[in-house]
Amino acid sequence: MKANRTVRDFEVALMNLLLTTSFERITVDQICDEALLHRSSFYRYFHDKYDLLEQALGAWVERIVDQTATEDDLIEALVSQIEANRAMFSNLANGGMRSSFSAELVRMIAEVLLARRQTPSQNTIVVALKKAENPEMLAYVLSGAIMGAFYWWQENNYHVPKAEVVTFIKRSVHALIQ
Repeated sequence: MKANRTVRDFEVALMNLLLTTSFERITVDQICDEALLHRSSFYRYFHDKYDLLEQALGAWVERIVDQTATEDDLIEALVSQIEANRAMFSNLANGGMRSSFSAELVRMIAEVLLARRQTPSQNTIVVALKKAENPEMLAYVLSGAIMGAFYWWQENNYHVPKAEVVTFIKRSVHALIQ
């Protein structure tokens, strides 16, 4: 879905609410109030708050991917964004990242990786996906490894330094594609 101003307003409203409230407790009415838009506008673009979340997370992942040239840059950017938005991600992962959010983010990252396979990039991950017997499975394995590290980091209250998390994820991803 091409994001227009109204869609962006709903995305921003959801992200603002996630700074203080768990996703499960956020209502469509709260999102509409925060966006200063009517419920009918919300339902013109989204089926429910989960649809909005998928759109917002998809846009977030795409922005990060578009700003990075290599898999190492992507990993560093993802970890930096998670660290900078701890409250939001904690509220998304209320009850642990075992929620549908985690599975959805794994799926989105895998889809972004698969889409990158169509580019002329010489990025190690892209090359591995092009050569893989089953590129979809590899994309999900890589995405799951990245999300698993984020889950572990959150469960440890982010006490492990960011640089250590980045290094571990990079090594894990490189080991998986060798």
